Amino acid sequence: MAITTKSFEIFCGTGGVGKTTLATSRALSLAGENRVLLVTIDPAKRLKDLLGLRSEDMGEVTRITFEGIELDALLMSPEKTITRMAASYNTPDLASNRIIKVLSRPYGGMNEILSLVEVQMQFDSGKYDVIVLDTPPGAHFLDFLESLGKIRSFFDQNFVEIFNYLGQKTANAGKKVFSFNIINKVISGGVKKLLSYLQKVTGAQFIDDFIQAIQIIYQSKEAFLKGLSLQDRLKEKSQCNWFLVTSVEQGKPQEAIELRSHASHFIHEDHYLVLNKCLENELRDWSPTDNKLKNFKSSLEQRESLLKTKLRESFPEVLEFPEVTSISPKDHIQHLTQNWKKHASQS
Repeated sequence: MAITTKSFEIFCGTGGVGKTTLATSRALSLAGENRVLLVTIDPAKRLKDLLGLRSEDMGEVTRITFEGIELDALLMSPEKTITRMAASYNTPDLASNRIIKVLSRPYGGMNEILSLVEVQMQFDSGKYDVIVLDTPPGAHFLDFLESLGKIRSFFDQNFVEIFNYLGQKTANAGKKVFSFNIINKVISGGVKKLLSYLQKVTGAQFIDDFIQAIQIIYQSKEAFLKGLSLQDRLKEKSQCNWFLVTSVEQGKPQEAIELRSHASHFIHEDHYLVLNKCLENELRDWSPTDNKLKNFKSSLEQRESLLKTKLRESFPEVLEFPEVTSISPKDHIQHLTQNWKKHASQS
């Protein structure tokens, strides 16, 4: 079955299966006829090496030319996303608050949420027909999905009312200590214990900074809430292609099955399992004479055959991509790009 191009094309899978390389080649295969943005949230930053991006390109949309094909690429930077949000929503304090600065560092806890906000802002810009998204590996990918729920919970109306009330109280001069007393009355015991501990360690100023950070985030809540609209688009067959990537090399079909199961409330039934590094064609052309090599070839063939059988039992569509023996990343990209075009043209 031919692959229909969608507004969003999401690649996910465990580490080391070639996910970023496949996402890059998919973006290139689409770029000839579409305006494409390739985004990676993967902290490994392999996209940087594949396309020759510089460290100073982090967080900035960069035009890439690869063998005459042009597309835009973005290495996610939470700090740069915060800066763009501050400019777009006229909330300069968002980029200067010290707690938000800590939270928006690459491993500060807001990476997944800000990635969703960034993707939504880029989509709303109207510059792109397709956004290809390279997600973090394994469990980090589930964090990416769960961040949609985090945004919704964080901006629940009850929390809005609480923080509005806190904001009114702490706006009065000389009421800094009172702010912590109010928190004690309205939030859960676990958070109270945490804030009580932090107050002892960091002083009352931390509590005030914390409340200020929350208030500043709420000033930009429109950007966060817009990210929620992605949830509906990602669930729509007409809007999103999902590609779950695994490889013959790893030979672990259960990992892909479990990943899909965990994300079943997001991934619609019309999705693809991408099996990378297949050896079937190469093995077919190999005719060893040594008995040990014959046995080795046979074991490789059986292993790959069993893996494919297991995956086809569990996934509606399995896309096979060959092992590329060249050590050149450029050769990998070119070879896989041509394979994407073949899959797209199949009927």
